Amino acid sequence: MRTAILTLPLHTNYGGILQAYALRRVLMEMGHEVTVLDLEDKMPLPERWKAPAVYAKRALLRIVRGSAAPEVFRERRYRRELPAVSSRLEDFVRENVRPRVLGSYRDIREGEYDAFVVGSDQVWRPRYFGKIEDAFLGFAEDWKLRRIAYAASFGTDELEFSHEMLVRCAALLEKFDAVSVRESGAVDICDEWFCCGRAVHVLDPVMLLGADVYTSLFSGVCMHPAKGRVVTYILDSSPYKSNAAEFISRTFGMGIYDASVHPYDRDVPLEERIVPPLEEWLSCFADAGFVVTDSFHGCVLSILFHKPFIAVGNQLRGNSRISSLLDMFGLGQRLVHGIDPDDDGKFFMEGIDWDDVDRKLMAARKSSMDFLSGAFA
Repeated sequence: MRTAILTLPLHTNYGGILQAYALRRVLMEMGHEVTVLDLEDKMPLPERWKAPAVYAKRALLRIVRGSAAPEVFRERRYRRELPAVSSRLEDFVRENVRPRVLGSYRDIREGEYDAFVVGSDQVWRPRYFGKIEDAFLGFAEDWKLRRIAYAASFGTDELEFSHEMLVRCAALLEKFDAVSVRESGAVDICDEWFCCGRAVHVLDPVMLLGADVYTSLFSGVCMHPAKGRVVTYILDSSPYKSNAAEFISRTFGMGIYDASVHPYDRDVPLEERIVPPLEEWLSCFADAGFVVTDSFHGCVLSILFHKPFIAVGNQLRGNSRISSLLDMFGLGQRLVHGIDPDDDGKFFMEGIDWDDVDRKLMAARKSSMDFLSGAFA
């Protein structure tokens, strides 16, 4: 079946790229002819009629909040810098994701695909997806095809839809043949807000593949600077996250290797913000002695590679997606919100029952694959 994957635009986010790779690979192994859709313009400018108000509001926020406020013309800077900061990711994306790059989803013609799979990642979060009705296939509203949501995420338990968005997207979701979401709380959101009681909870696509698949991707990596170290992968830096990493470093007597990237940090020269290849990033998790992260996919890879880890709460991006993942594997205590200075480190030295985790992973993997198979039946 000719199947298109609609996910978040492929920016410089390692997890977003990896989940697109994994879902494409799984669907291809099921026998589908798969195309990952991407947008040429990953951060469109504000609509012309809105632009003066948007820029004026940002300018005022810059006066009030200083550098903590968004840049006035952030879209222009993003578009100017993206080719440079993403240059070392291009080979992986081109060879392993092979996206079809579109000017707009309206460039797709009816009949080109037999099915659309929406997901995974925070594809149903309005602040991350430009025209949110497109994430519910609004551009294909009247087309005859299969509509499937796989591990779609709202990103948070707090609904970020306006009333008009909600009404429109709920009507579009009703047309879907099968609906699955990445977080347990998203099942309730679909039911209570979208009047969709069919949603089921499934694994993120990255977890549908075994660790050996990812190991094969970085088998040619020669440098292993993270070997046996505390690997930190932090999306949003803060003193308490640094303190957590330093505490783990002291507790285990390991050095720290920072695998974090900040491609759009305005305080860092552009040449220092070029994102390393995805294969190198993957190898850091496989080599780690311990992982400290505030990233959903950082947790996913720690579980797949059987690495002791802690997830440091990230309220800015939403903790529900991480807590849902960890609860699925009985690892909820691994989500922390800081380090007690009087802690003796005993908890962090306790091992994880990986046999139990793997049993739960295999069961969840089977039910997730069963959902995908049934969705195309």
